[in-house]
Amino acid sequence: MRRSRQGFTLTEMLIVVVMVGALTMFALPKFSKLAESNKLGAAREEISSMLATARAAAVQKGRTATVRLSGNKMWVTVIPAHGGAATTVVPMKNFSIYNVSIAGTDSAITFDMRGFANPRLSSMGVFRIVGASKRDSICITTAGQIMPRGCQL
Repeated sequence: MRRSRQGFTLTEMLIVVVMVGALTMFALPKFSKLAESNKLGAAREEISSMLATARAAAVQKGRTATVRLSGNKMWVTVIPAHGGAATTVVPMKNFSIYNVSIAGTDSAITFDMRGFANPRLSSMGVFRIVGASKRDSICITTAGQIMPRGCQL
């Protein structure tokens, strides 16, 4: 009587390891592109949120609110009614954590108490977000509205 063997042979194990390695080699580039897309999208949403917060703070408080861009850092301030030092509404955010660089047509965009960009932008304000192989942009109209999509790069 012969016993049935249990387990796998070395050849079978090597074939499985080679197949898993080949599949991994094909999948890794897709995952890195997906990760870059997600980081670019997260940076875009963060900037849109900061712009919307500045506009809302200006309308809500009846004061001017300013979004400032310096290098890869961005923050939002509001000028108090009595003058004096500006109050930081959104603390400084460094966009290097997303592995992107940010450039804007203006280093500061100010919203008045009606939510309009003040002084009126001569043309559309654009923030460009550039990753390793992808890029995106956010546009602000002369009325201070953030364009959801369709901004020209």
